[in-house]
Amino acid sequence: MKKYSLHVLLFVNAALALVLARLWIDSSGHLRNIRWQAPAPQTANYPSMVPALPRAVPTDTSQFIAMLDRPVFSPTRRPPPPPPPPEEKAPTDNLSTAQLSGLFMGDGDGGAIIQIAGKHRRVRLREVVEGWALSAIQDRSVTFTQGGQSRVLQLPRAALTTYTGLPPSAGTAAPPVAPRPATAQNLPPSPANNGTPVPQPTARPTGRPLVPVFGGSAPQ
Repeated sequence: MKKYSLHVLLFVNAALALVLARLWIDSSGHLRNIRWQAPAPQTANYPSMVPALPRAVPTDTSQFIAMLDRPVFSPTRRPPPPPPPPEEKAPTDNLSTAQLSGLFMGDGDGGAIIQIAGKHRRVRLREVVEGWALSAIQDRSVTFTQGGQSRVLQLPRAALTTYTGLPPSAGTAAPPVAPRPATAQNLPPSPANNGTPVPQPTARPTGRPLVPVFGGSAPQ
């Protein structure tokens, strides 16, 4: 058996070599498939892939309209009334409550500072705000116009209700000043006590108000 095994293997190898040569070499003796060749393009027919849609068929809508005219779930078999039209809200006139805060002059014709809806805005001459145009600036007022209407805003004057620090006029008397009590800080030194100031006893208040004296004695 071992004597013929080598011959069998040689025969098998020779047969495999012939099969490979048949696959690699064509009938003319040239090698096969040594150059790549582009495959033929495959065309796609998209209309054939889309399913056919059903054709439009006329439908009788009289029954549907009759059902709308006489609703099944309505107790009166009457359609509900149409909803009322939406109410038109009048535009908010914020300029009616506006206040003039100040006037300014700058490049051009200047403008005004007005308070509208709680906010301060700078409006230049001929500028439109809330539908109104600033048409004129007077001494302490401004004029807004819209169509044939006009509105005038006055600049309020400041009310002096607090003390401004100015000296009183000649015709106004100065308010009375209460005397300061004698203390050790405002008394001159005395030689009897080695230069140490001695505070004097202050008068006990009697409950009577102090009255300023002008050219006479105060009433007792």
